[in-house]
Amino acid sequence: MARPDPTITATAWDESEPVAFLRDRLAERYADHSDAEVLLDRINEHLPTFWDAFSAVYGEDHEAAEWAIRAVDAAVEGYGDRDDDLRALDRERASEPDWFQRPDHVAYMAYVDLFAGDLQGVREKIPYLKELGVTYLHLMPLLEPREGRSDGGYAVKDYRSVDPDLGTMEDLRKLAADLREEDILLSLDFVMNHTAREHEWAEAAREGDDRFSDFYLTFEDRTKPDRFEETVPEVFPDFAPGNFTYSEAMDRWVWTSFYDFQWDLDYANPDVFVGMLREMLFLANVGTDSLRLDAVPFLWKELGTDCRNLPEAHWLLRAYRALVRIAAPGVLFKAEAIVSPEETIKYLGTGGHEGEECEIAYGAPLMAHAWHALAREDASLLSHAMDELPATPGSATWLNYVRCHDDIGWGLDDGDVRAALGRDPTAERRFCADFYAGDTPDSYAEGYRFQVEEATGEARTSGTMAALTGLQNARIEGDEADVETAIQRGLLLHSVVYAMKGMPLLYSGIELGQLNDFSYLADSLKADDNRWVHRPAFDGDRAERRKEDGTVEQRLFDGIATLSDARKGLTPVHAQAEERVLDVGPDAVFAVERVFEGERLLALANFSGEALAVSLSALADVWTRGGLVDVLDDETVTFADRRVPLAPYGYRWFQPDPEFEPGEPVSTTVAVDVETEWGEEVYLTGSLDALGGFDPDEAVPMDAEEYPTWTAEVEVPESTYFEFEWLKKRDGEVIEWSPGRYGAKAGVGTVLSGLDRP
Repeated sequence: MARPDPTITATAWDESEPVAFLRDRLAERYADHSDAEVLLDRINEHLPTFWDAFSAVYGEDHEAAEWAIRAVDAAVEGYGDRDDDLRALDRERASEPDWFQRPDHVAYMAYVDLFAGDLQGVREKIPYLKELGVTYLHLMPLLEPREGRSDGGYAVKDYRSVDPDLGTMEDLRKLAADLREEDILLSLDFVMNHTAREHEWAEAAREGDDRFSDFYLTFEDRTKPDRFEETVPEVFPDFAPGNFTYSEAMDRWVWTSFYDFQWDLDYANPDVFVGMLREMLFLANVGTDSLRLDAVPFLWKELGTDCRNLPEAHWLLRAYRALVRIAAPGVLFKAEAIVSPEETIKYLGTGGHEGEECEIAYGAPLMAHAWHALAREDASLLSHAMDELPATPGSATWLNYVRCHDDIGWGLDDGDVRAALGRDPTAERRFCADFYAGDTPDSYAEGYRFQVEEATGEARTSGTMAALTGLQNARIEGDEADVETAIQRGLLLHSVVYAMKGMPLLYSGIELGQLNDFSYLADSLKADDNRWVHRPAFDGDRAERRKEDGTVEQRLFDGIATLSDARKGLTPVHAQAEERVLDVGPDAVFAVERVFEGERLLALANFSGEALAVSLSALADVWTRGGLVDVLDDETVTFADRRVPLAPYGYRWFQPDPEFEPGEPVSTTVAVDVETEWGEEVYLTGSLDALGGFDPDEAVPMDAEEYPTWTAEVEVPESTYFEFEWLKKRDGEVIEWSPGRYGAKAGVGTVLSGLDRP
């Protein structure tokens, strides 16, 4: 490997006090810097963490110290390239450490070309994003990729150039500035594990440059690759089997975890570490607020392991995190680590390393379990899995989503499935794949299997939200009731994502109910990968229909925008809030309570196609006295019998208002359709005193002027929900009760039927 210019000699290096030694040398080195005070303060603060992490990977000798100083030099250079606006933002964010954890944040992710054509088009769509409540925009890979197949842009040819089809680096800077002006954060992908084989480093390696040959993991024969293959799983066994590719130019085998055109970097070489830091800081200084660190579990390779999530990967992230805090402390790290919850949480910093790795990670377990709950109409596994998740570090947050650009991996833990459902875990994962491929009798979904495991029948799932919730099928079939049900399913899923710990993330077009797109089949570079079916181009005509009352687009868009608006300033959904998954009775209901700074939120979600009532009696007293602020409907209500009715696939958010008193009684018309025979009368009884408290002897007679509809006028305190049943009498004796209960509201009347009895 190339050696840096010696800055510390073997005789000068003091291995017994490395941090103090480095601090002194760095103080001398930057004493005359124009911003010496700022830089040295940051170096003093972050040097211990950096050296601890860096030396764990690269050793503690004088050569490692020389590389450490070179890495700090790169950070200082990055600071020097940072413009005044970005430095001011760094200072502001440093003074408010929870700035990215606050309730207002809503994220949106999109491919530039599919969303808006190019970067200028994205600038023009900023008002649309604002309308949806977006405060964080993740643009999918937009750096210059290799020509031809590029794994959706994740085979980067040049980290300092934009894909020419999308614009220029100057266009990206202008977009970043525009977004900053509108208080929207910009997130870009930083592909860490590999480069395209056409990257200048890889080109130099193929040409025999000794320095850059050491940038990649290469082997002279198959001996070590074959040993690695014994324990390292394949990422894409269907299209890219194996983990190694032969390079004729080098006459060596190259490690290629993903595709043969993506060469894995060798992070055991500190030259790679410093080189990637420079690329990272270049993007930070373009105006990026968040770097999505792609494929971080793969960064370190070790014989005899699966080469995933190894300790060195975490040390590398900690070293990078410390250095970027010296150069650009306002930039967030987001881990792309779709692994088990126990492994994912580590990328947010655990075990004494809180705040030292990434600030954000993807909430894949919530996504997968929510879709499972929808298919089963049973939230038991979702509740159990969320309750069992490791505690989130206070310095971090999640990105929670319903769909993204990737497939749905059915990461249902074996132990969770057995504990919550008592079922075979393999069969349960296979059920999910079958259901969302439309291959079970009761399925409404039109998705596709991705990466089928022949031995088990398990598979991941591709498809848009509209396809998987039944909206695609319902729109084609033209059944308005089914359309409404499917819309409600989609909004239900988003209500959970918006209520849980973290930042909700919308995938482009999901807010308009865009359907599966089969145009990818005509593209030879995409046709073998059915994930492109859920990556449709943004449909401008659909977007315009969001302005027309009653359209599918309007109902979905406004439903999601309502959730975005509801989060603004809603203290309990702060990322640091305590999160408690509650058992409220019906298996179909997912219930969570959020508590922060003395304020509470109760979120209820009914994953069933049947109406349900949720009892508040088992909850803390604060939920059973006074009234409840219905956050999404912006009103305060009370429930006469302390049961909250939930419509099929319905959801509600509440905050307690212990001082609330119901208003004056309002006349309320209650109507039911009941067929009777001669001599039979229909009566009304319910949870109100005026209805006899379900005592049949105190029931109120109903009128049948518009038979078979029977009606009664009831005086109900304003803002009160109540339940009622009808009963038939003949000669004063009860001969029949309604099969279930009804829910009603003061001044409105019947709102739900088919509620269960307590």
